[in-house]
Amino acid sequence: MKQTLSTDMQLFAAALFQVMVTVIQRTADDIPVFVAAGIVAKYTPFYVQIGDTNYLRDESEFRID
Repeated sequence: MKQTLSTDMQLFAAALFQVMVTVIQRTADDIPVFVAAGIVAKYTPFYVQIGDTNYLRDESEFRID
């Protein structure tokens, strides 16, 4: 079952336990597109850092399997 990470507590737990997180972004036609996967290195109210790349929380969906 896929779970979407949306709260700070969920992102904290994923970073703490070094869970593989998948980043999904949607196109203009609302089609989900796989962007990246990795461990949460850092998060703020505005973005989540996976590896060396920052993803905006408003524009991305973060999932774990």
